Amino acid sequence: MENSDHVLEVALKWIEGLANGDIGQEIETSTTRGIRVVQAHKGFLLCDFTIHTGLSDENGNWHVGAIATLVDTIGSFASFSVTSSSQQVTLDFSISYYTTVKVQEEVKVQAKVIAKKDELTSVIVEVRKKENGELVALGKLRFAVPRKHPRHQESKL
Repeated sequence: MENSDHVLEVALKWIEGLANGDIGQEIETSTTRGIRVVQAHKGFLLCDFTIHTGLSDENGNWHVGAIATLVDTIGSFASFSVTSSSQQVTLDFSISYYTTVKVQEEVKVQAKVIAKKDELTSVIVEVRKKENGELVALGKLRFAVPRKHPRHQESKL
């Protein structure tokens, strides 16, 4: 199996584990519970997601914090598929919200790596209503793979 295929397979198993609640922190598992990968290749993920009641705000809309968490999580998987490093950090994150989504509505989440240079990866994540394609949110993220500097030692705490 080619290395990029293996990395993609690891990313898909990771997403599945989060979606099932088998791995990850509660904030990740609750915001990705039930997500389904529709299409995936190096630098690209397309997922279907139904908003469940645990993600709603006081008005019955998908909570903007839950949207942001999902955008960051799925964006990191797209980045991982080209860097193969699970030790990446989000350097820059911006998100614009365009419309609301109610509980039980379905959305499509598309993450695409748009640039990679050295240890930096840029990703765009679009969230759209599945019913009509209306843009819900647009996230722009930059990830970095930290370098180990020979003069910097890890903490012994």
